[in-house]
Amino acid sequence: MSSDNGGEETSDIQELVLPAEGVEDLTDQLTHYMTEIELGGLTDIMGQVLDDFLDQCGGMPEDLSDASAFERITGGQLAVTLAYQVGRLEGRSPQIVNRLIRQAVEKWRARALAASEEISDSDLRNPKELVYPRLRRLQFTEPPNGDQ
Repeated sequence: MSSDNGGEETSDIQELVLPAEGVEDLTDQLTHYMTEIELGGLTDIMGQVLDDFLDQCGGMPEDLSDASAFERITGGQLAVTLAYQVGRLEGRSPQIVNRLIRQAVEKWRARALAASEEISDSDLRNPKELVYPRLRRLQFTEPPNGDQ
């Protein structure tokens, strides 16, 4: 985020999650700001790097002769390309991204992320709110200093 109190701006929304409809709406809003970015405008080498990220995380099919292989590849490529472009948008215009997030938090009444690491069968019915954020936290968040 921006250097002018960027940490303070995000700290109050750090552990909130939106309902599924709010996530979809915010995604649409962010994508709206990327309409001027041509998704095919990446260099081939940067595209290869994004494809390597997909491959390293198991997102590429092993059997390229499978009927759905190319559909899976292009779907994964679109996802990482959009993620890359959202990162570029946030880097260039963090104030726009922050404003859209805050509007989504207010509009969709974001809630605190469930503290439990246990994922129940009922949670699976609402993965955008109850599963994906918790898995991301488990996988990519460092434990507090007291637990090390």
